[in-house]
Amino acid sequence: MKHIKNLPLCITLGDPSGIGPEITVKALNFLQKKKININFILIGSKKAFLKACDILNIKSKITNIAEFIDFSENIQFKNKPSIVGGSISYKSICKAADLYKKNFIKAIVTAPISKESLHLAGYKFDGHTGLLGSLFNIEEPYLMLSNKKFSTLHVTCHKSLKDAIKLITKKKIIEVINIGHKHMLKINKTEPRIAVCGLNPHAGENGIFGSEEIDEIIPAIKILLKKGLNIIGPVSSDIIFREAVQNKYDLVIANYHDQGHIPVKLLYFDQSVNVTVGVPFIRTSVDHGTAFNIAYKNKASAVNMLKAIFYAHKMSNIK
Repeated sequence: MKHIKNLPLCITLGDPSGIGPEITVKALNFLQKKKININFILIGSKKAFLKACDILNIKSKITNIAEFIDFSENIQFKNKPSIVGGSISYKSICKAADLYKKNFIKAIVTAPISKESLHLAGYKFDGHTGLLGSLFNIEEPYLMLSNKKFSTLHVTCHKSLKDAIKLITKKKIIEVINIGHKHMLKINKTEPRIAVCGLNPHAGENGIFGSEEIDEIIPAIKILLKKGLNIIGPVSSDIIFREAVQNKYDLVIANYHDQGHIPVKLLYFDQSVNVTVGVPFIRTSVDHGTAFNIAYKNKASAVNMLKAIFYAHKMSNIK
């Protein structure tokens, strides 16, 4: 494989029985029609990609593909989790990580995979974030959801609620907020406005509904305030996202998966981008799943994929 002068983005097509190939075809076709000059290396099942092209009636050659690395295997397109789907997903992500390490690509964009497929194939990761963290020897990558109004960074993500609560410590909160603050500065948010969710109802109500705010969250915020960060909290999680939509905050810190994901997906399901932060690589993704039930029916929207591509492109061009 030869180095390309203007490094391309890489797209992994995800689970071949899901909507990943379809939304990728739609996104690349849109970029080509709009004459937006971004080139790509695609990794995944070429059989699935061509099937999507056929169903979408996209006959003309997609010219913004610099190279296609094919992992097809014996796909039967049953539109459900499978060992083959997990195997292809895993191999594609591993290859993308390898290309990034060798400076063949400038960013990784991932189409959705099935965690169940991944596990059926014997790869016991919590999804893209954990797998990429393992491939780059990062103990704890963090998941951020970004949309046109605000970003949401999670202190914990793919953990049981019981385990997540135990992990809400002053040290961890400080680490996550510093990572989020650094990222916001990198994308040219001057003095980013950060708000931290309370963990308990009404942010604990001064200890009436729990002590985590008093013991862990507030001490972390006080330390970061002394360092000059523009930060408030803890703010009750039943109001913080409404205020974020009203443009009061640039970054919301959520304590656990559903605290951040539910409001963001309710408000901006087709617009939010999943960004991996606290890592030495650029990776963005769509903020939705494989949607096996609508795969290859020309029902899946490519808006989320386009948002992920544009975010990765932006990040890769920041010096």
